[in-house]
Amino acid sequence: MESLVTSNLMHHPARTAVSIIGVSVGVILVVLTVGLVRGTLRERGQRDANIGVEIMLRQAGQGLSLTSADMSFPMSVLDDVRAIPGVAVATPVGQNLEMGGEGGLGIRQIDGIVFDTFTAASYMKITQGNPLPASGDVAIVDIKYALDHQTKIGDKVTGLGREFTIIGIYEPESGARIKVPLATMQEALVAQDKCSMIFVKCSKPEEQELVAQRILEKYPDYRVIFTRDLPTLFANGFSGFNVFLNVVRGLAIVISLLVILLTMYTTVSERTRQIGILKSLGASKAWIAWEFQKEALTISLLGVLGGLAVAFIVRFLLVRYAGMNIDLEVMSTFYASLAGVASGVLGALYPALRAASQDPVDALSYE
Repeated sequence: MESLVTSNLMHHPARTAVSIIGVSVGVILVVLTVGLVRGTLRERGQRDANIGVEIMLRQAGQGLSLTSADMSFPMSVLDDVRAIPGVAVATPVGQNLEMGGEGGLGIRQIDGIVFDTFTAASYMKITQGNPLPASGDVAIVDIKYALDHQTKIGDKVTGLGREFTIIGIYEPESGARIKVPLATMQEALVAQDKCSMIFVKCSKPEEQELVAQRILEKYPDYRVIFTRDLPTLFANGFSGFNVFLNVVRGLAIVISLLVILLTMYTTVSERTRQIGILKSLGASKAWIAWEFQKEALTISLLGVLGGLAVAFIVRFLLVRYAGMNIDLEVMSTFYASLAGVASGVLGALYPALRAASQDPVDALSYE
């Protein structure tokens, strides 16, 4: 029976190849898209966790989002936060996200900081050039940004509707790759005396839960996020991106299903007379239906294997030569493969049942 399946597939090699490619495209679409989103988010979460502070204090309504963090957090609470027992340093931070950035998701973030207090709270240090002043159209960038963009002191970078002069390069990679004076960001966004969040450095990192509890007792309407949890929070994604990924998965399944459906439907039409001969020789409906299902499964499996192979190669090239962060997660890869096979089974279901239900007399007389 296997030889019959093989011969049927080889009878139209071009159509078989196109069908396999159709399934492969669906697998590639899911694996690379999910990997790009997850990898970029995880890398961003890791950079935020590397800042060196233990707590991020945000407004409760903001949560974690990849839309521009509102510059609506009142800086008037800063002195009160600094006075809470266990707080070593509290520094305000502004965030602005812009579409069309250089990152894997086409999004670029710019941070607004108060240099003195930010460096006191974090691990950041200037390795080339000068530190940020209190204000002005100037910026500092991290070492990776400088290497990737062949950036040197004095070059220009645009953001916030302005042009900034790069005056320094910092290490390690932490938070946004571009940082400008908070006062400049406030002016550009018309948000005087406002920021996006407050970073809190604890006197004793092991007491961060206690410090967080004290902060929430004073400000119950705010939200505390531990930076140690950021890689996991970012890796799990955001509601908007999760919806997007579900849509991509759905499209991939539909593409594969339609490809298999069209291929097998055409195959049934072409083999009407063959089906009549098989029935006249005693082949049962179940046997005939299973033969078509086996063809569809073979196409699906070859498509899945081909798609995974291409996805791994493309991922290697993009990571190696384009600097993208693409995580090929085991579960996402498994579900993409399972969806490819399932779409083949479902796509061939109607054509297989149609073939099995044909009348042998009509099939034998088919021209």
